[in-house]
Amino acid sequence: MFRSLSYQLGMRVALIILALVCVQPALAQKDEGVKKSKKTEIVEGRKYYLHTVEKGQTLYAIAKAYDLTVNDILVENPDALNGIKHGQILRIPAEKKTATVKPEVADTGKFVIHKVEAGQTLYSLAKKYNTTEQRILEKNTEAKSGLKVGMELKIPISSPALTNPVVFQRDTVIALRDTANKGQLKTVYNVAFMMPLQLWNTANISADDIVANPPKAEFPQKPKAAVEFYEGALLAIDSMRKTGMKVNVWVYDVDDLDSGKTAKMLAQPEFATMDLIIGPFSPAPFDEIADFAFAHNIAVVSPVSAANRVLFKNPMAMKTLPSTTTQMEQLALHISSERKDDNIIMISSGMLKERKMCIAFQDKMNALRVAEGKDSIALTAGFSGLEAKLKKDKMNVIVIPSMSQAYVTDLLRNLNGLAEKYKITVYGLPSWMEFDNLDPEYMQTLNIHFAAPYYVDYDLPSTQLFITRYRASFGGDPTTYSFAGFDVTLFCLQQLQRAGTGFITHLDGVTGSGLQQNFSFMKSDPESGYENIGLRIIHISDYELVPYGVENPTKDKR
Repeated sequence: MFRSLSYQLGMRVALIILALVCVQPALAQKDEGVKKSKKTEIVEGRKYYLHTVEKGQTLYAIAKAYDLTVNDILVENPDALNGIKHGQILRIPAEKKTATVKPEVADTGKFVIHKVEAGQTLYSLAKKYNTTEQRILEKNTEAKSGLKVGMELKIPISSPALTNPVVFQRDTVIALRDTANKGQLKTVYNVAFMMPLQLWNTANISADDIVANPPKAEFPQKPKAAVEFYEGALLAIDSMRKTGMKVNVWVYDVDDLDSGKTAKMLAQPEFATMDLIIGPFSPAPFDEIADFAFAHNIAVVSPVSAANRVLFKNPMAMKTLPSTTTQMEQLALHISSERKDDNIIMISSGMLKERKMCIAFQDKMNALRVAEGKDSIALTAGFSGLEAKLKKDKMNVIVIPSMSQAYVTDLLRNLNGLAEKYKITVYGLPSWMEFDNLDPEYMQTLNIHFAAPYYVDYDLPSTQLFITRYRASFGGDPTTYSFAGFDVTLFCLQQLQRAGTGFITHLDGVTGSGLQQNFSFMKSDPESGYENIGLRIIHISDYELVPYGVENPTKDKR
């Protein structure tokens, strides 16, 4: 679905990333192969390597060299939580400390027992109990390899460095937010962008190679997407500033490679003053940042990840890309509304990874049909037996929730043969547009439809204006990420301007239509965040991909 840049554009993006290095805090530029230190020392019977940090090394790379986790190093070197620098000496354990099993002692004056729930992190637990990640790890060495749901942890609840502890439970925080600073309108808003720029890797990027040696030399995908997103966001910010809105912008380089870097950024004094955080792109660092946003009453947006877990028990979070399950449920709503009298059939490939999509569509569709007094939809496993379920006096709407190119290609070829005897309309997945061997004739004959989270109508004047602005500003054509950056940033800034800092807790009934995606939000439960359920229904007409309704197929084929 994401269109690739030209290699000339790759060179332009490389130069932009290099420019961003100049305005970011000093970060390592290159991860050379980290070698184990030969210097050792023995402390309290334990052997440690004394590692001298070299230029370009990161905690992630060092931990990997010693077959440890970042947390293993942070436990022994708490100063590294604020970042590492050239020449710094780290004490690296020669082997992971083996957890010893001891009888539990009821000592609530020193710790409490906490059972880990889904979505919780060391950072969120440290904030919840007013302690530090290091102190939790000291009591729970098994947690160094990661938290698991159901794991029981000893949580220290007293600390000489922290006085007057205030422990907020989730329901308490939610209640407080209902009466504190909700909907506050400000004269200036602070916005942070958390993106995987991977500035540490800029020294390894050669713009000349990217241009001269395609496809051998490629621009790294994560930072390329981040820069494209940010370019679109800058145009959205410029649009809002022209309306009189004042926005201060911070940009942080955050990804899932170095958890110590994320913690360092959250410790920056300006971070608690943010009114809106957009990013990170992936769920792992987003969880930690979302916990911080929750504790500080800051709206936080997951802009390009479909994972729903980032919303769990966090009413200050929202995500703008619908999950695949949500996409199938919204497709069911569309078909139920627009295809009331058609014969609906779903073909299942039986693949395990597609099972959730099939169940989501089937359950939603059948619930809607039962409410209207109709029979359940027909279901078939593969092409065999399909013809027996087709009807000659109705439009046969066939839903195929499959991501397998080979399976889809073979199925469409067989359906094309049946199209001479039956009226057929196929609903598939937008990922099909990435398949390189789908016959255009099949797609036209079968009137293929998609429920797509992203679709750009290049004929619209607003789209053409954006492309003109983008080219003038950045010297290339916008990509899917560029459009996403513009749409998400513009929508969120408009909500800040409209409703103030509390906009994210009042998105019920709020809708929007961007250049690439629609916005309409819902909650899975009252304590969690909002998911965007806005989709665009598109279809093949005259060998072109157009919005549903531009040339309604039911008008000509019934």
